[in-house]
Amino acid sequence: MGVIADFTVGTEDFALGATAEGGTELTIEVEPIVPASDDVFPYVWVTGNPDEFEQGLEACEYAKTYDFVERIGERRLYRITWHEGIHDLLACFVETNGTILRARGGNGWRFTVRFPDDASVSKFHSMCQERDVHLDLHRLTHVEEGTDSAADEYGLTPEQREALMHAVKTGYFSIPRQSTLDDIAEQFDISNQAASERIRRATEKVLRQALVDQVDAIAEHP
Repeated sequence: MGVIADFTVGTEDFALGATAEGGTELTIEVEPIVPASDDVFPYVWVTGNPDEFEQGLEACEYAKTYDFVERIGERRLYRITWHEGIHDLLACFVETNGTILRARGGNGWRFTVRFPDDASVSKFHSMCQERDVHLDLHRLTHVEEGTDSAADEYGLTPEQREALMHAVKTGYFSIPRQSTLDDIAEQFDISNQAASERIRRATEKVLRQALVDQVDAIAEHP
């Protein structure tokens, strides 16, 4: 049985943290990847001042080289090559076979990671303690092997995910709307009310998880 962990770490505990430290308008998103070597985070998306990010990389003791790949809107994609012997959070991911589902950083870093089992989670926690990496754990979720990681990540039931995917594919959220609740209800042989509740609950779960940092900030500073 796999385990999905949602946690935060400070910028000082992560190799990429220094690149965003002090940059209030700088946001970094790691391209999801299954760690297989020290080159665990080769691609990152950057929103904000690229000069600030590049200066931070040049000052990072673990970053060997970096290359600008492409720009899409306000986001820039970089490829990073790391020095051997990484000792911080990166090494912990490599040693415990953690699959990165989401990683986003600015003044702090928030991760959603899937581990193979409880033993891997315990090993990850022990390695972080040995390296003085402080984890602030928000949630642990046990999931069956072979299930959809995306659905697990957002906490959706199979029925909610299926209904939400159908709504997206048929244009329920399009402008102008191309399908209706009646269409969704008929597709899954449920009532209009049940279809509405399923879509609304699934949408709320996805939005809350996708915007989790902002939701937490609002809750802490209403």
